[in-house]
Amino acid sequence: GLEWTCCSESFIRSAHPLIKDVLLSMISLDYDDMVMAAAGHQAEAVLQESRARYNGKYVLAVEGNAPLNEGGVFCIDGGKPFVERLRWMAEASMAVIAWGTCASWGCVQAARPNPTGTVPIDKVISNKPIVKVPGCPPIAEAMTGLVTFITTFGRPPELDRQGRPKMFYSQRIHDKCYR
Repeated sequence: GLEWTCCSESFIRSAHPLIKDVLLSMISLDYDDMVMAAAGHQAEAVLQESRARYNGKYVLAVEGNAPLNEGGVFCIDGGKPFVERLRWMAEASMAVIAWGTCASWGCVQAARPNPTGTVPIDKVISNKPIVKVPGCPPIAEAMTGLVTFITTFGRPPELDRQGRPKMFYSQRIHDKCYR
């Protein structure tokens, strides 16, 4: 979606667990346009194959938000509006992760006057569990920790009233301040 890849950049810098352990031992990251070698038609084939092979079993991690105005033409991915691809991939997913402030709340792209009609992910997807991991970028260990939890337990964790994982967003840093 509309974003600047800082969420993916943060994710690959996780120290605990190390991203190499997540990618090589815990999950199958079949499609990520930032880290995959494939591009163009090869990347499209991977996306199609992954959706079919893991129908109802994969977690869709979304970075960025969705522009809706003028049919979504303000963000084109693989020759189609991002919002169409988002709906299509979410339809066959087990759950959706909204990585970062853009996907979680809309961020600067959704600010007035918002000529692109940009909205956060939960305004487009309403029939799947959505886990919001806000931050610009989110903390890497919160991202890999969430992936670890879902991989281990086969479900999203308990969420707070804003849709964030309680295990990472239940306290503010100020709540623990010794001053």
